[in-house]
Amino acid sequence: MNTHEFFDTRCLHLISRWLKDKSGNVAMMFGLSIVPIMIAMGVGIDLSHQSRVQQKLAGTVDAIALASAHSHKDTQNRMDVGQKFLDANLSGDYGPGVQVGSLNVDFDDAAEIVTVSMDVQVPTLMMGIAGIHHLNITTNSKVSYEGHIAEPVSLGLVLDVSGSMRWNGKINTLKTAATRLLDKLAAADPDDVYVRTGLVSYSTGLRDVRTMNWGSDHTRPVVQALFASGGTASTPGVSAVGGWLQGNNEQAHHEQQEVHEGEEFELHRFMIFMTDGDNNRRTDDRITKNHCDRLKRDGIEIFSVAFEAPSRGRDLLEHCASSDAHYFDAQDSAEFLAAFDEIGDRIESALLRIVE
Repeated sequence: MNTHEFFDTRCLHLISRWLKDKSGNVAMMFGLSIVPIMIAMGVGIDLSHQSRVQQKLAGTVDAIALASAHSHKDTQNRMDVGQKFLDANLSGDYGPGVQVGSLNVDFDDAAEIVTVSMDVQVPTLMMGIAGIHHLNITTNSKVSYEGHIAEPVSLGLVLDVSGSMRWNGKINTLKTAATRLLDKLAAADPDDVYVRTGLVSYSTGLRDVRTMNWGSDHTRPVVQALFASGGTASTPGVSAVGGWLQGNNEQAHHEQQEVHEGEEFELHRFMIFMTDGDNNRRTDDRITKNHCDRLKRDGIEIFSVAFEAPSRGRDLLEHCASSDAHYFDAQDSAEFLAAFDEIGDRIESALLRIVE
């Protein structure tokens, strides 16, 4: 829980306690205090919204910097690449009332660095009472286009397609979330030379398997064809993807790419593991946790996403996540989409060779 969430929760707790207290003094104190308390809550909400917008803005600016760096040799058109990327990818995800301002792209050919900056205005909810009707956010990114301009990424997805994923359209939400993430990586690596992806879906066993390969053209159609049925057994999926990512297998594939010739690079290996339920057998919990422990010791980053999952499913995913920041507990479709978007931004940030 971040600071703003703690602040909001604390305020709601105090209000609830005061409402239950029927004594005259408390009622009078509550009456005198409710306005500043509500304002303080509003300020906390405004700042939380600003933080979320800033995270999304940072991912957009990094992606624009990478796209611009890819085009640095096209001196006639490279200044237009950033705006075209922004126009193609800006879909209102920043939230209602958010105004995107100026986009600035600067190429320093001597240093072989492209610098991108962009600003947005975020409307406030309660800070307007104090005359603050919007908050300004400016984000910068610098990407080197000397030699290779990105670090390689290998990503394996482990997706639950058990029968409960039929409920409330969850399987369609999963398709949308995974497709958006793959599209983000494809836009960051249009030549398919930095990113390798693989995917398994699972229910009581493995359903769909697409082994690791360059880009995402081989995984995207599988995502679109996912359907929900059967029980839940996470062990085969985590084991399969873990086998692809462990050791030096992926390192060897990336070393063969020309973009890395004569240069050192750091391979980033990721797994995304999601479920909306409990394993049918508790032994799968234990075995899956053991697999996750080995993968993490090997340096693989595991993002885990619970989709309206019960307690055992959440416990499994929390254990498998590389850190608290790698675990997402989505209570509805909007939170699930937001989780995948944030994971995509963070993987993309690892992909970029960001100078600053």
